[in-house]
Amino acid sequence: MKRRNIFTSNVLFILLCCLTGALGIQPAMAQVDGQVSLDFPAEDKLMEVAHETVKAYEMGNWEALRRNATKDARFYNLGSYDSLNLDQTIEYWTEGRKIASPVLSEDGVWLAVAVPQGPREGNWILHWGTNTLSYPTGETITFPYHVAIKFRDENVSQIHFYYDNNRIIRALGYEIHPPFKEEKNNFLEGYDGKQ
Repeated sequence: MKRRNIFTSNVLFILLCCLTGALGIQPAMAQVDGQVSLDFPAEDKLMEVAHETVKAYEMGNWEALRRNATKDARFYNLGSYDSLNLDQTIEYWTEGRKIASPVLSEDGVWLAVAVPQGPREGNWILHWGTNTLSYPTGETITFPYHVAIKFRDENVSQIHFYYDNNRIIRALGYEIHPPFKEEKNNFLEGYDGKQ
């Protein structure tokens, strides 16, 4: 148990160093004005809401998801979708449960971050974990994921999902082929880069 706590502390420290280092050295690239804070007034409450929201996905508890999200909440990068609203997300996850049941690891990492200004302004909970999908055939697929949860007041207004969809597709036995070979385009022939 102590080893896991040390590991978690080290991971959080490395993430913090990377996050604050990138913001301090290259603020234009980070799209954040000012310093990111790891401390903000409603941190404990938002962390509780974030845990409930992630658990709502795992358990299929759509009432809890609706209770924790704003009416105009957006969910980004699910499957092949750019973004979905709350009802579309619930429909997507409901359909997904017809073919697989998710189980999330209990040893995920959670980090609260407040961004004072800029395009990412707001209070965020960042979470890294592992999802195992179990299929009726007995087959399972395990993959790492990351979610970035943005809050408005004490409700979820955005969730950004990051995971390797190709890993899931390949684990299901599908092949991924590169696109057709592009034909040579001659419109740049002879162009030397000078105007």
